[in-house]
Amino acid sequence: MAFEDVFPKPIKEAIESITKIPTYGERGASRFVYNLLKVPSEDRTLIVDTLQNLVKSIKNCSECGILTDRDVCAICSDSKRSKKFICVVEESQDAYAIEKLERYTGVYHILGGRIAPLEGISAQDLSIDKLLERIEKYKPKEVIIATNPNVEGEATANYIIKLLRKQFHHLKITRISYGLQFGSFIEFADEISLEKSLENRK
Repeated sequence: MAFEDVFPKPIKEAIESITKIPTYGERGASRFVYNLLKVPSEDRTLIVDTLQNLVKSIKNCSECGILTDRDVCAICSDSKRSKKFICVVEESQDAYAIEKLERYTGVYHILGGRIAPLEGISAQDLSIDKLLERIEKYKPKEVIIATNPNVEGEATANYIIKLLRKQFHHLKITRISYGLQFGSFIEFADEISLEKSLENRK
């Protein structure tokens, strides 16, 4: 009997669908599926329900691009947040990591990734044009570049800094410092290192 006749079709389809998620290969997807099936039935149902709700309710903020369940996120719609400071990050999880510090009072701009030529991601694939529009609109005092401290993050930061200096001559542009280890990711940084990186921006 062939393997295809033995292997359950629902497991095969689940694994194949999960491999569509970035960073999930067949091995990681298989591990996820088999571990999910070890969970008690009622918990599995809860997990699936929350994922369905996630897909239905989460969208990108029309202003900054952060993942939210509103048209305009809680940060952008908060009158106490200053639009004179824009912190540019790669992904929503980076912004939320900074938010946990409860120290930053400006707004964010989500690029939606980083320049990575080997992966076919160019500057045109990022929301840089939207960033330029927001700078033109809000005339911020400072734009903080908080891309990840790795090769792709540095390339992205350098590209954006050169672009902003060319178009906005009097704009203050800063970069988070290397309180974070080079090659690391903002979303995984401990709070002390992240806070120092933000405070000591240059």
